[in-house]
Amino acid sequence: MLAWRVRLAPSPAVVDGLAGWTLYALLASMGLRLSQSRDIASRLPEIGALAAATAAATTAGTILALLAAGPLLRRLEKAPARRAVEPEAKVGSAQEAVIAVGTRFDFFSHVRGPLRLLAIVAAAFILGLVLPAVPFLSSGQLTSWTLYVLLALIGMQMAANKVDLGSLLLRPATAIVPLGTIAGSLAGALAVGWLFRLAPGKALALGAGFGWYSLSGVLITDLGDPLLGSAAFLANMLRETLALLAIPFLASTGRRELPIGAGGATSMDVTLPLIERCCGPESVPLSIAHGLSLSLLVPILVPLFFRIG
Repeated sequence: MLAWRVRLAPSPAVVDGLAGWTLYALLASMGLRLSQSRDIASRLPEIGALAAATAAATTAGTILALLAAGPLLRRLEKAPARRAVEPEAKVGSAQEAVIAVGTRFDFFSHVRGPLRLLAIVAAAFILGLVLPAVPFLSSGQLTSWTLYVLLALIGMQMAANKVDLGSLLLRPATAIVPLGTIAGSLAGALAVGWLFRLAPGKALALGAGFGWYSLSGVLITDLGDPLLGSAAFLANMLRETLALLAIPFLASTGRRELPIGAGGATSMDVTLPLIERCCGPESVPLSIAHGLSLSLLVPILVPLFFRIG
């Protein structure tokens, strides 16, 4: 029976490919939903301003919080427990992310992916504007079901790569960076909420996506606020793009927690290759643990803060 199950299980390459295409489908459905919801489309400048401010404030807040936590992190890293064997860094395509130290750094190869994702959203948004109103597209059912498929595929990726959550997450030094990212992101979101006159709970929900745009926007929309959900989607997509731009400069400070924190939840996947290239292979376990911690918290914190209101 076990051998039968193994034969039926898709290979990691197949799962990675399916996850990639499902992500494209999710982004296209989000773009269609934005433009098919005419009220949201008419308020796009307001949404864009809120999203841009949130992306900038949460990233800046994260950097400031990690700068403040730096002395504590240095002490923990010098503790004897740090000599424990580092876990093997295997999440998705993380192993392929290791780039030889002597290779030429091609910055545009790292931003090409996010630009492609932005182009998919923009193309779907324009298509939705020219199409007649389709209730199925504006209701969000297509987006929700596509998200469920993507989350299932992500779980399959983690299982296929045998991710050891315990060894990655249960180390004192490793906990400081995600805690700093959480504190800085939420503080930045509260500042944006005050500026845009948002209720504190709504502002915190907006900042608690930590760069995971494909989940946070859908969660908030399904909770009953499509306008804020659209802002969360754009804010977290912009945060990922901003991280890719900032990581090389932050890494030049010699403090690896800064580029890792800027990556938010994406430090375990999208921004991992750039972090590894700029900070070295020894940064990979911390980067994965950081992204994994935040990813596990997003589906808990976003609804919790939103319901606080």
